[in-house]
Amino acid sequence: MTKKAFTLIEMIVVIVVAGILSAGTFIALKEIYLRSSKSKAISELSRNSELVSSQVASLLYDRVPSSVIGYNTVSKSYQSIYEINTTYNVLEWIATAKESFEHRDFSGFVDMNASNPLTDTLSSPDTSISAISQTIQKKFDTTQNIYDNNLVALIFAGSFDSGSLALTNDFNNSFGWHGGNSSLIYDINSSSNGNSIILKSHPNEIYEKYYLVDSAYAIARGEDLNRTLLESSCHFDLSVIKQDDFNRTMFLFYNYRPWNKETFCADPNILNSESREGNVTVLSTETEGFELNLVNSNLQFSLTLKRDISSDKKHFITISKQKVIF
Repeated sequence: MTKKAFTLIEMIVVIVVAGILSAGTFIALKEIYLRSSKSKAISELSRNSELVSSQVASLLYDRVPSSVIGYNTVSKSYQSIYEINTTYNVLEWIATAKESFEHRDFSGFVDMNASNPLTDTLSSPDTSISAISQTIQKKFDTTQNIYDNNLVALIFAGSFDSGSLALTNDFNNSFGWHGGNSSLIYDINSSSNGNSIILKSHPNEIYEKYYLVDSAYAIARGEDLNRTLLESSCHFDLSVIKQDDFNRTMFLFYNYRPWNKETFCADPNILNSESREGNVTVLSTETEGFELNLVNSNLQFSLTLKRDISSDKKHFITISKQKVIF
């Protein structure tokens, strides 16, 4: 009995057909994977962009209005956000002592009749000097005397409430940024007590409203920073961030005080009188870019996150989010 076998041509046809089917299946599976990855990326980036932009907006909400600057680590220059006209890669601002205010440690107002300008003493109703100290110490996990070490300072609101830069003097010497003087910031004497705030220097003018400030903040991406400084001066472990993610990582710096001749710990440019201080944390590792613009006297923060969803980086998702800060 003769046993029939496949001919060579038949085998070749079967192999070709199987190859075509396999290739088609691979392409189909790849498309399914890409669609799934895109859907996941859109969902996660939308959530992350909302979270990060809300965090930044919350911090900016508690800013001293005219203290916001753009800082360029290459040209070593900075400019007020209210006059800015060129590109700056670091955003900085001085923040009010939010936690202490929320705890009702101070009112933020001066009783002009009960104050004594001759002794630089301000009477602030519903204010407790000791309570302020306890809250600030707890916030920054320190036992230092916050008044001896100028961990908290005072800025009169004056004409800054509107957010406009209504300064008649030199802005570069107003808040202590990057080696400049801090003519608008007043240190508080440790002999202050009760609701009496005694200033260490004599103010030219006293206003009814004031801010207590306890820290400056800075936001920058890894590509504009020095890795060595982040690890050494900031004591930050970069091993937790993938090498490819470093440039797009957005860092938040805090717990440094320009009025004490301090700058953020990863600042590549410091003067002889300055020191790198403070802490750093990561806001996002997928930051394509961020901007802060002035819109009708309000700030508009824009954030763009990007994620590659294929190894060849030909497929990616970008999500942008905007927040208006009053």
